[in-house]
Amino acid sequence: MTSLLETLNGLKEDPTLVLQLYQQLFGENYFAIIRPGTENDLDKMEFLIYDTPDEVRELPLFTSEHFVLYDLAKNASVIQIGGQSFWERLLDIIETGKCEVAINPLQPHSIRLTKEMILGMIGNYGAK
Repeated sequence: MTSLLETLNGLKEDPTLVLQLYQQLFGENYFAIIRPGTENDLDKMEFLIYDTPDEVRELPLFTSEHFVLYDLAKNASVIQIGGQSFWERLLDIIETGKCEVAINPLQPHSIRLTKEMILGMIGNYGAK
């Protein structure tokens, strides 16, 4: 199986890679930017969210420290996080068309995840 980064990079040329994308997204650990002092309690974590030109706010997640937008993280903490409870927590924050998860924003392979996509990942790959 290819890595998540390989899948993201190959999606434009091979749309069939989407079949493995959700499982890879669900199983990945990410770097996230949060407000300092909120890192010890997932339910109280305050994630960085920023405005975009198309008026869909983004909550950025990064598959590698190399992709982290440290200019955005100047007064914040960067943590590594993942797992089903993390995705479930994001459901409290994300609203399709208003605020979406951005995987590796500003990279050529970046994608946005809507609430419905996250619900699908949890439904298909989460604990039942």
